[in-house]
Amino acid sequence: MKKVIIAMLIVLMVPACIFAGRGLLDFTIGATAETTYKVEDVQKAISGEEEFKFSMENVGFGAETELKLAFLALNGKAVFAPAQKTVSGVVSGNLALDILFIRIKAGLGYEYSYDFESKEMKYGNGAGCVSSFDEFKKAQFDACLGVDFLLGDLTIGAHASLPTSVSIEQNNWSELVSSIQDNWQYAKLGVSVGYSLL
Repeated sequence: MKKVIIAMLIVLMVPACIFAGRGLLDFTIGATAETTYKVEDVQKAISGEEEFKFSMENVGFGAETELKLAFLALNGKAVFAPAQKTVSGVVSGNLALDILFIRIKAGLGYEYSYDFESKEMKYGNGAGCVSSFDEFKKAQFDACLGVDFLLGDLTIGAHASLPTSVSIEQNNWSELVSSIQDNWQYAKLGVSVGYSLL
């Protein structure tokens, strides 16, 4: 009986989720802001371990675009950080679920950054980054999470990306969950505003 109930719920939920929000196809462009502060910094400030000093030098601004088809969403961000003289972002593939006017997203992506002073391009995160796109299989993934509020054609959202130790070359997918648990405090946080063109 439990299996029948679960199957019925799935059958009812799938079309409800697909046609909720903006339907099967959605293409959004907009602006994003991201901070170099991490969850760890906020946590230390709340516990009183360190004083939190906000500075606009730790905030970058840029553009974001997202193409969603049914449950899949391809997202790209480009953020310019004047203080660091870099452009960076994450290109990610996500599972996206629309429930009424809320979109929940989770997936994996590659971080990239370009340094205007050294003219150096990097792919991946931290110790797992590479300097050539030909070596992308060695680059370590970022885990990406996001919540969007769908207000008509307007989207207001918040997102986080955190480094993992998982890469295609290492084929260590079994370490993904433990890697997220170990690195959640290093998550980068950001907000975005977008407009749906479809």
